[in-house]
Amino acid sequence: MKKVTARQLDIYNYVKEFILSRKYPPTIREIGDEFGIKSTNGVRDALNALEKKGFIKKLSKQARGIALPQSVFPAPANTARLPVIGRIAAGTPILAEENIEETLTIDESVLPRSSKIFALRVQGDSMTGDGILNGDIAIIRMQKNAERGQIIAAIIDGDATLKRYYPAENRIELRASNPKYHPITVSKGEDFSIAGILAGVIRKC
Repeated sequence: MKKVTARQLDIYNYVKEFILSRKYPPTIREIGDEFGIKSTNGVRDALNALEKKGFIKKLSKQARGIALPQSVFPAPANTARLPVIGRIAAGTPILAEENIEETLTIDESVLPRSSKIFALRVQGDSMTGDGILNGDIAIIRMQKNAERGQIIAAIIDGDATLKRYYPAENRIELRASNPKYHPITVSKGEDFSIAGILAGVIRKC
């Protein structure tokens, strides 16, 4: 997240407290009156900067078109927040960038007991045989080892992919469950690691 100026931070705090207390956002004019900004363009410039830095979201064509990231709001009891970090390929491996795309608030009962978990968004159709579809959220339990046949989040040369794990004496096979994909073979000495094993899948309707 980029640095924010003192004035931008003051405006953000005002907007946040306004929304949390009144359940709706302030207007451009209300923000201008609060901070003595006579020009509506001046307020818009500050809001545009806050949006670019990830503090707010602007909603077009609305008089009170400001929203806060979901992480600002307290989670209900018996729920947990699960950050969705980057993407993971189910097909051709792609770079799993460690940036939080969104935060899911879900029932704690569906999560594994281990606190070391994260989520990645599936991209591709190579694991459809296991009921894992493009766009699903894969819940990953962090660990460096896996048993034969388990679905793992594998890191190969910095790229991540979701596959079934089949180790052999001098190589590792990462197998898709969609028959149109060939196994990925990792030879001894290649840059390979296990980020974790699949603990669950969430499908957002």
